[in-house]
Amino acid sequence: MDKVKNQFDKKRIITFILISYTISWMIWRPNLLKYHFNIGNSHSNWLHILGALGPMLGAIITILIFDKTEGLKTYFKERFLTITNPKWILIGLFMPTTFFFIAYFLFALFLREWTQLSLIGLNSKVPYTNTLVIWILWCFFYGFGEEGGWRGYLFPELNKKYKTRISTFYTALIWATWHLPLFFYDKNFISMGIGGTIGWLIGLIFGSLLLGWLTKQSNWSLWPAILFHGTFNLFTTSENLNPLLPALISMMVIIVALWIARKYGEDLSF
Repeated sequence: MDKVKNQFDKKRIITFILISYTISWMIWRPNLLKYHFNIGNSHSNWLHILGALGPMLGAIITILIFDKTEGLKTYFKERFLTITNPKWILIGLFMPTTFFFIAYFLFALFLREWTQLSLIGLNSKVPYTNTLVIWILWCFFYGFGEEGGWRGYLFPELNKKYKTRISTFYTALIWATWHLPLFFYDKNFISMGIGGTIGWLIGLIFGSLLLGWLTKQSNWSLWPAILFHGTFNLFTTSENLNPLLPALISMMVIIVALWIARKYGEDLSF
């Protein structure tokens, strides 16, 4: 039985993608209809946020289909209940935090612009102004919700057949395509344009590599990736900050991902 579970099965991946996309896209559908056809009630930020739970729910349903309740128990045990080395949790939490403060001091040094720390995390999509509450929301919906599917299920399944580098690349493409409806109603995605979208996709590809490495180093525990994802979103989605700040943070993600590919490539079968 264990040998069968460890074999690559594209049916599992296709099922996961279809379920995850369907759940998220159906949740986002009212916002899409409101934006283009003025159908329904006002735009809902909560629906936008709730859509991020699609990948996690997709993983749970897919596991139940193929591996039943025993497979689901194993999933939660390995991804959330297994104790990983605390250093990886700290890395997941403090790496994006360090990126932010590097950008913060670079702005002060070269642009003589001191970013107001009170503006961190403020976003029209989140109906709260308390930084801690906003961070918890990012970690739950976009950390737990997304990582439960992308790094918790899709990436490990792809990694059964492909090397880590290829697995993270395929994960990034599927992850990027999942965002497609947002480009048709979300003002931040719409405003990116072609150049911004290309830059966003490049950042997503390297971010997938970094998160994949972090997850494998953590022996498949998702907590480092969850904390990284939630904290990264906290620092990069603040609408009142200079847009160059998240761009600089994303550039640091790319630099670190390139360093990881070079230093750990052999160990991770890149």
